[in-house]
Amino acid sequence: MGQTYSTENPLKILSLGWGVQSWTLAAMAALGEIPMPDYAVHADTTHEMAGTYAHTEKWTPWLEERGVKVKTVQAKITSPTSDSPGKYRIMMPAFTRDIATGESGQLNRQCTQDWKIAPLHRFARTVISKTSPECVEMWMGISLDEWHRMKTSRQKYIKHVYPLVDRRLNRAYCVSWLEQHNLDIPPKSACTFCPYHNKESWKRLKQAGGSDWDEAVKNDQAIRHLGKGEGLKYEVFLHNAGLPLEEAVRIPEDYGAKQMELDIPCDSGHCFV
Repeated sequence: MGQTYSTENPLKILSLGWGVQSWTLAAMAALGEIPMPDYAVHADTTHEMAGTYAHTEKWTPWLEERGVKVKTVQAKITSPTSDSPGKYRIMMPAFTRDIATGESGQLNRQCTQDWKIAPLHRFARTVISKTSPECVEMWMGISLDEWHRMKTSRQKYIKHVYPLVDRRLNRAYCVSWLEQHNLDIPPKSACTFCPYHNKESWKRLKQAGGSDWDEAVKNDQAIRHLGKGEGLKYEVFLHNAGLPLEEAVRIPEDYGAKQMELDIPCDSGHCFV
């Protein structure tokens, strides 16, 4: 703390979402294959999949033993809906259906900015003594096959850096590298109730059951009628079919059948880590 950072001597922060790519970067730093960041910071939405939290708990000590300084930060408010009665607020890019016309739509996405980006920026500001152009390097776990997700930071004091893209490495390479080093392949990092889950991901979530599916269903029910307040006349859903989650996601088990396990992650790329 108190050190002066500059364009020539930036604070290096690895945005650690604990998905395949950011976990690979953290492990590469731990094993000396890439330079060591000053911090690896996980912006915890508090709504990650149970498998992500299990992976985090197992491998954080391994990283720290090898010199990676792992920090976890959170937004002050992580509720996906309003905390104040009568106040209209849905953080997720949920889907809407007009009650009168049946016309569909989608809400703006606020969750990534509020739950991921803002906490990372606040952490950076607690470390740097003052801002200057690109005095912070934010390392992003985006691979070459996801180059379209690369973005320039809106904050002049932050420069986004893409180590995997710079090295021309794709997600498949990351998986292979982790396997070669006997490191676990983590599940996709995503909120349990993310509206950007594809059909296969929703089915997989329902088949697995447990706390992840329960949380998704709970939040789907919680947002249903929030669009009726303050003159709004629509219902809100997590699934793009415009149906309650339990109805929209149909699996063979619903009919007494058994289906082979799906192993298809959500690869929408809408979250930036």
